[in-house]
Amino acid sequence: MRERRQRLEGHHRNTTHDTLRSKEDCASSKFLLLFLLLAAVTALSKPESLTSKAPTPLHVWYYGWLAAICTGVGALPLLVFSKPSGFTLGLSNAVAAGMMLSASYSLAYEGLELDDDGLILLDVKISHAFRVSAGVMLGIAFVLVTKQMVETWDQFHFGDITGLQASKIILIVAVMTLHSFAEGLGIGVAFCGKGGAHLGAFISMSLAVHNVPEGLAVALVLAPRGVPRFQTLVLAILSSLPQPVIAVPVFLFVENFIAWEPVGLGFAAGAMLWVAVFELILDALKEIPIETCSVSISCSFVAMMAISSWINVST
Repeated sequence: MRERRQRLEGHHRNTTHDTLRSKEDCASSKFLLLFLLLAAVTALSKPESLTSKAPTPLHVWYYGWLAAICTGVGALPLLVFSKPSGFTLGLSNAVAAGMMLSASYSLAYEGLELDDDGLILLDVKISHAFRVSAGVMLGIAFVLVTKQMVETWDQFHFGDITGLQASKIILIVAVMTLHSFAEGLGIGVAFCGKGGAHLGAFISMSLAVHNVPEGLAVALVLAPRGVPRFQTLVLAILSSLPQPVIAVPVFLFVENFIAWEPVGLGFAAGAMLWVAVFELILDALKEIPIETCSVSISCSFVAMMAISSWINVST
């Protein structure tokens, strides 16, 4: 009887080991396929000449694509994340909040500093400040409406995650994706400048560097909440895919888009501001002391601003 029980236990251990190994092999295959897909798109969309005084839509797509996939680089460190403690979850929320606050400030500031395009409606000149402010209000309103909608999706889930946590994840991913539309607009406009593909390439590569910590911010929200590693990486990259997608039509029809660039930047800034303050920071304070939360937010905010300043000086 004892020998039979030992054989059964051994068989159970072997079965469990085989199951875990099978899952690991499946995950490795997914990561390999994703890498091959990204590499294939990068190779096939590469223009013959990387710079040109007369850039084509392919140039715009290619540089926007490179900027977008760099978001996945920021998510890579979180792929080794194990099940976090409450303190780790709170710290991750605080760091991600600081990054989002920095991005929100940078987007709004960029909108205010744009060259005057002379937008006039009903014989009234509409300033950049007004358009950015209107965009911020629209962004906040969008988040509130989206939050109310997704919180009613009881069946929505990410793997084993359901309910409120799943709704929070989709809200944050949606906001990060929306802010990429504004960045894609900037790429498209840059390629229409006097510098041709040279200026567009500089702007795109600066966004590529900026996308690395933004990918980390997305992963800091997803991974600690139990989103599977492969999905975390995919969602981080998907959150930046609007950059090449929107950059091409903006490049082709820039006159129809440029007047609305301040609104788009303000919209993204407002959405990220709301999520950072009323979602991530409030969640962080449930898990960590306010002193730890404040220091974490401040450090990540300053680090992101330092990166932005270095990018601006370099380009």
